[in-house]
Amino acid sequence: MSNNEKSDTIYSQYFTIIQKVINRMAQNSFLIKAWTVTLIAAIFVLTFSIVNILIFGVLLAITIIFWVLDSYYLKLERVYRRLYQTKVEEYNDNQKKKSMKLFDMDYEPFKKLEQRILRIMVSKTEILFYLPMIGTLTCFLLISLVLIF
Repeated sequence: MSNNEKSDTIYSQYFTIIQKVINRMAQNSFLIKAWTVTLIAAIFVLTFSIVNILIFGVLLAITIIFWVLDSYYLKLERVYRRLYQTKVEEYNDNQKKKSMKLFDMDYEPFKKLEQRILRIMVSKTEILFYLPMIGTLTCFLLISLVLIF
């Protein structure tokens, strides 16, 4: 195996590591959405016969907490995508390739370039998932308030 082939193999391993981190962030985001639906449905079904404002408050709180956490993982995924893109560009530029730090996973410089979590929370993918859920819970809360009074 030539030095060039060894070098390409090392770079390939490095890019694979970054891709695995990106996949983990995407998987975390998916699992958070799944847990959100599962917890909301389970609590709602278990407490359906009990009309209680506190239960709907807890359900709303759970949804918002998971929404923030999901947005955080989405932000990290985007940051690592920037890291990946930058490292690939360095690899393809022979001048930069010589000074490229291999296996450098420092994402701090890219964190500043990415949107804030609140901005990510109102992105299409997040809004289309969490807003209907919060709207539904709010409707049930209002209906339960009307039934109580």
